[in-house]
Amino acid sequence: MQLSGTKTGLRFLGAFADTAKRFGIFELLERWVGHSGDLQVRALTSYLKLVNGVGLAYILNFSLMRVEEAWNLRAGCLDIEHDKSFGDIFLLRGQTTKTLSDRDAIWVTSPSVAVAVKAMEVISLFRSLHAPHEAERVLAGRYLTDFSYEPWSSLRNKGNHSLRPSIHSYSDFLGRYGKLFDLERLRITTEDLELARLATPSLPEEYQAGAVWPLAWHQLRRTGAVNMQASGLVSDASLQYQLKHVTRAMSLYYGQNHSRMRLEEKAHTLYVRTMYETLGRELQQLTSERFISPHGDKRKAEIVRLISPEDAKKMIGLAKKGAVACRPIILGVCASREPCPYGGIDNIAHCGGGDSVDAKPCPDVLYDSERLGTLDDLEHVLKERLATAQDGSPLMESLMAQLRSVESFRRVVRSADGR
Repeated sequence: MQLSGTKTGLRFLGAFADTAKRFGIFELLERWVGHSGDLQVRALTSYLKLVNGVGLAYILNFSLMRVEEAWNLRAGCLDIEHDKSFGDIFLLRGQTTKTLSDRDAIWVTSPSVAVAVKAMEVISLFRSLHAPHEAERVLAGRYLTDFSYEPWSSLRNKGNHSLRPSIHSYSDFLGRYGKLFDLERLRITTEDLELARLATPSLPEEYQAGAVWPLAWHQLRRTGAVNMQASGLVSDASLQYQLKHVTRAMSLYYGQNHSRMRLEEKAHTLYVRTMYETLGRELQQLTSERFISPHGDKRKAEIVRLISPEDAKKMIGLAKKGAVACRPIILGVCASREPCPYGGIDNIAHCGGGDSVDAKPCPDVLYDSERLGTLDDLEHVLKERLATAQDGSPLMESLMAQLRSVESFRRVVRSADGR
């Protein structure tokens, strides 16, 4: 039936599915929020909510914000500071009231957040333009996440719009959008469980191998703290690592406190506590046969002489004092307490002795015997790059040195397995 719109003044443009095809979004909506092929206009609302939820997860993953703080971010919250030495530094500005009242708190974040904030700003602008009169907000200060004010929404004129919408749990969000994650990829493996218990010894019983990981927003905040610990105690090499994967400023804030801005206090406390707890548990593992010194058992005994595998509290204390070092590197662990100019994060030439005439590995390295598979993958990548490297170039020399270090690692680990 063709609707004339005599009373409303509106014009019927046909089924929404046809409109979606005309604007090139039919396949997109079908992929993420489609169910039966009969695409209705509410699918577009559902998709906008999905983008908002994913944007929220992005922000939480790449900052240490509480979900309430990210939920209340407003348009224009992302600032980019241009630093002559370190490039662009991305900052989120918002409000925190839990530990201190600050209407202009700052969180350091990753450039990856920019795409999420932009998408959420576009959606919030569209919704604000169609908000009912009592819910109209100043466009410049609008919330990134708000009620669904789409023109076709039946709820836009219902309820108390002077309040903020409630926050749905992460698990509810994932349950509503079943196409977002592959549940099989979310199943907990034995290795997942071991790593999780390293960070949280009191893990609830619901975390079992084979079960789907019970996700929650606060886990993203906790995981951020654990991941930052993996960069070590901010040596030059780990600072370089931070530059690649997050920002230089994150290292300065958490590692050396060289900050020209205020960092949200609770996030700093959580990071430091998690860092020392995790480092203490990693230290306990170093005494096991899993870790091998390429210079023999005597050298390993010297490295781990202060470590007590049964005393977790003592290990945390040693970590806090800096009496024992344990910096993760590709080959395993670096036990040097001094900043290393050679890296170990993205280049193993020095760690494994591949860059030296006598091919002696670094005296502070402990090889992790469980990294054999990782080193096999690295060897494959190095050989691929070597095939295209110019003869006699510094790149070729570096690649060959790293391949020699891989072979040194493999020889030491296999020799230890056969003893």
